[in-house]
Amino acid sequence: MLAAALLSVVGCGLDVTDPDIVEPEDVYNDPNSVPIIIAGLVEDFQSSLDSYVLFSGMFVDEFIHSSTYPNEIRVDRREIIPGEVREPYPQLHASRMSADAALLAFESMQEDPAADPDLLRRGLAYALYYGAYARLLLAEMYCQSILGGGDPAAVGFEPAPLLPDERMREALVRFAQAEEAAGAAGMRDLAMAARIGRARAHMWLGEYSAAASLIAGVDPEFRFLAWYSSNSFIQWNYVYAYTHGDVVEIRYTVGDGSAPTRFLERFAFYDEWVDAGLIDPEPGPAFQTFDATIPVSLQLIYGGGQPPPNATGRAAPIIIASGFGAAIMQAEAEYRAGDLAQAELLINERLTTGLNPHGKVFTPVRFTGDFVADIREIGRAYSAGLWLTGHRLGFMRRVLSNDGVDLYPAEQPGRDTAFPLMLQEVDNNPSVDEACPTGPPWS
Repeated sequence: MLAAALLSVVGCGLDVTDPDIVEPEDVYNDPNSVPIIIAGLVEDFQSSLDSYVLFSGMFVDEFIHSSTYPNEIRVDRREIIPGEVREPYPQLHASRMSADAALLAFESMQEDPAADPDLLRRGLAYALYYGAYARLLLAEMYCQSILGGGDPAAVGFEPAPLLPDERMREALVRFAQAEEAAGAAGMRDLAMAARIGRARAHMWLGEYSAAASLIAGVDPEFRFLAWYSSNSFIQWNYVYAYTHGDVVEIRYTVGDGSAPTRFLERFAFYDEWVDAGLIDPEPGPAFQTFDATIPVSLQLIYGGGQPPPNATGRAAPIIIASGFGAAIMQAEAEYRAGDLAQAELLINERLTTGLNPHGKVFTPVRFTGDFVADIREIGRAYSAGLWLTGHRLGFMRRVLSNDGVDLYPAEQPGRDTAFPLMLQEVDNNPSVDEACPTGPPWS
């Protein structure tokens, strides 16, 4: 009797539908999924940002590679072989596509009576902002990138490559839309971050007065951050993990000019950063590099408890946009317009008083009218508050492109000024016939 009963229960169970897979359309068509979609697009961007900070920083002298991986050593040397380096190209495109898919979903839900209109407005603002920022980073890092867009589910779509200025124009439009959407949603911080993003895009495009008009008077203490967590490895800040040896021995350290295998590369502002307490040149035997022949110079932004990030280690956030960055952009615009005294004032108010994200005192700038020397000082000012946040490569590329001034580390044998497309893109996309255009400033 018991056996018959059990067989009866089992038999009934076989007729029950037990779905174990959630299809994308099940999420993107359900208004109840809006918070999940928002969390996903933000996570996708933040996962790409720490990779961008590491690889762009290695490329432009903020780090030297202290491991033995030959493909990353070639990034450090600025002689990248297309196809050898994947990061962070797939992550940035995943972030862009995640934001774009979310945007389409949120727009389609606006007529759904089951949707929360306030939450949808917030979702639209987030999707526009992070989609814009992913595009900005693609423009600043790569010699060209893929257009994308359209229906994410389209079959046979063969996107063509975009040059950086074209990609930046896309970002500019999205930032403007994000600012408007964030304002409508009452998200003041996101609206301000979008305005600063617009200014950064204008600076890239050489539209300096347009940038300055957007950001005059931004609160100097404003910060918009990418947040990380120690809860799981997916949420870690890998800038910390790989520069403090939290996962393995240190894979990226600050060049102090003593590593022959890295051509004695020395960070441009090494001594001043040591004096300011941003670099520990002798952190002790607890810190070891993966390649033991390279000495450790320890960055203290993410592991040393400097404010921000208001947290240390794996959970330390990274600055995306800031009032400090806005002020230095405005100062650069003033300098280019011929007002050297106002440019000095704007910068020195933040360098010499500790009114910068690190709360440190730095040497004041002194402009002489020698453009090359002065633009180098402006680069130092950017780095004083935005070191290891992914801002330096964009500045150096646009100065080379717009002004012909080469601020890249001279010690390295290679002369790449941007990252090439992945070889998989060249091989598999019929619309792409080369990894990069040839010749400066995109080579």
